Amino acid sequence: MTQPSAHGTLLRLDALESRDVPSAAATLDLTLRGSGGEINEGLFRQFDARPTGTGKIDSFVRVQALGNKSVEEGYNTDARPLQFDENKSPQFTRSMRVADLPLVNVGGVLYREVLLDINQKASASQLSLDALKVFVGGTGNLTGYDAATGTLAGLAPVYDLDAGGDHWVKLDARLNTGSGSGDMLFYVPADAVGSDGYLYLYSKFGATIAANGGFEEWAAGVGGESVSGQAAAFSGTVFSPGEEGSGVTPISGGILQLFLNGDLVDEVEVGFDGTFAFNNVLLEDAEVTFTLAYIGTNPNDPGLADVSSVITLFAGETRTDVMLYLADV
Repeated sequence: MTQPSAHGTLLRLDALESRDVPSAAATLDLTLRGSGGEINEGLFRQFDARPTGTGKIDSFVRVQALGNKSVEEGYNTDARPLQFDENKSPQFTRSMRVADLPLVNVGGVLYREVLLDINQKASASQLSLDALKVFVGGTGNLTGYDAATGTLAGLAPVYDLDAGGDHWVKLDARLNTGSGSGDMLFYVPADAVGSDGYLYLYSKFGATIAANGGFEEWAAGVGGESVSGQAAAFSGTVFSPGEEGSGVTPISGGILQLFLNGDLVDEVEVGFDGTFAFNNVLLEDAEVTFTLAYIGTNPNDPGLADVSSVITLFAGETRTDVMLYLADV
């Protein structure tokens, strides 16, 4: 396929295979703006918050590591006393009805949407979300989380970040300034939580990347913001012509262009080490196939053909392992 270009003849790339969003990963990195992913059928999205001002989030649970503690945990409930590091005020830690969480359609699947706001020092802005469990109960005052069994008041979680293995989410408070604006959206499948009863959210932060004094709070989501239409991101390396795995070397310089239906949507420079990165690719649907084309420093090089390649991206996906191999004529 040949695409129009203002920069010269397009060069040939070996075709890429499409790749699904991973269903599980040891680490989900949300430190890139627009990044996202899936763990155990729950969706996670870095949230580029609207400026709402400090204290505008109507949280249902707030946790904070006090003193010299760097790990903090807690869950929402109307019961008192509280069990862990929760803020004692009912303004910040309280019951939450499932029906009061926004219902969002993502690619034909319904989810309940929850917003997370984190606060870290500017000098150490990253933070780990190490545990996340969701429970559903018939009343709003359940208590008694059991770390050994992972249950709350004897109830098993309807969602568990660590089901099937140890997973954690890497966050960066620096992507959004100030508190009360939000940093991440979490989508829990609606069929897992139902529509009646009370939702309990237990979370733990700081076990992998320490909490450093700020509070973390969960609130009802912003509503109606589907993962469809959000950004995706991908990066990797362009290699010179040759057979894959047989000593090919990265290309040095050039331009990589991204097309959708024949229209140029973005282009980036390829580094002298062959690396490139598209950090903010907007998707209008949950799954979109783009065309990639490489333009070398010598567009008239007769050793390369006038053909391009394709890549399929998913809403919220972040990929760092894309390898493009230029092909001989």
